[in-house]
Amino acid sequence: MAQKKLLGYNIRLKGEEVSYGVFREYLEIAKRADDAGLYYLAFPEFFARFDPRRLHVVPYMAAIAAHTQHVKVGFDVLQVPLLHPIHIADIGSSLDIMSNGRFVLGVGTGYFPPEYENFGIPFKERGRRTDEALDIIKKLWTEPALYEYRGKYFTLRNVCSPPTVQKPHPPIWVGGASDAALRRTAQYGNEWAAVAMNPGKVMGRREEEEWDIRERLERLKEYCEKFGRELVLGREPREPKEVGYNQRIDANINPDKEKAVEEMRHFWVDIRKERSSPGIYPAFEQKLRYAAVGDAETVINKLEELYKTGAYLVTIYPSSTDSKTQWQRIEKEVLPCL
Repeated sequence: MAQKKLLGYNIRLKGEEVSYGVFREYLEIAKRADDAGLYYLAFPEFFARFDPRRLHVVPYMAAIAAHTQHVKVGFDVLQVPLLHPIHIADIGSSLDIMSNGRFVLGVGTGYFPPEYENFGIPFKERGRRTDEALDIIKKLWTEPALYEYRGKYFTLRNVCSPPTVQKPHPPIWVGGASDAALRRTAQYGNEWAAVAMNPGKVMGRREEEEWDIRERLERLKEYCEKFGRELVLGREPREPKEVGYNQRIDANINPDKEKAVEEMRHFWVDIRKERSSPGIYPAFEQKLRYAAVGDAETVINKLEELYKTGAYLVTIYPSSTDSKTQWQRIEKEVLPCL
């Protein structure tokens, strides 16, 4: 029997405002998603940006977890170098306990230099800091206590974190498509969370960064073999030695494609223009090439193509300020077809 195709949804808050009323609206979306059998709710995290205001993801995710029972909740993604690994381990343990074992630690290194400047952390060190932090986090989650750790960036003595519900630890999903991201997935992660893809290509952060998905998966397989692990496609990983693969895609579902494109443009260009920066973030036209835009059938066909690449899960990022309508269309027109 073929495994059911799984769907995720980005539960970001609206860009125009942050208020109790908006939070309640998103809480209702999360409850409906849980009742509808959605697999995963993704929570983006950004720090110290001149960007649309948003609730801090940790209390927001905890509130959503407390009002749902089945759907997984996770960072998509947490920029590991901007936080201390003890902090991340404690947050992860707490969220895993509060969700009764539904937490996912999605991790990335970030791509926005001003964010690192605000934290006083060298941007060029972000990859090496991430590796060392993930090593510490896994030790804190799997050992009774970390009695001593001496690395390049962190020196720890006599620390511990609450025991996690999931064993040996909550799954770690690594974002990005560079060689470093694939190596990091094989060395520390449980899944590769590929970012903004179409059936044949992986989109990078810059116009010239575009990889062939088959080549990237073959490269990931090589790294898995190097670390004594196995890449599995088309299903969730079932044991620690296995490494899975999932995808995300920007989407706007609207029977009028011109309106869908305009909603997406408003979201990415008008609302989020403060963080747009040539050479750092993809231009709207580039994002549009990779997005699923149009009626439900068009979006479903795009999802089916993505599943055929070997991803068992695709997470939809609604490119619209009207997330409620986007979710209603997903719930009524997309989920029943998977």
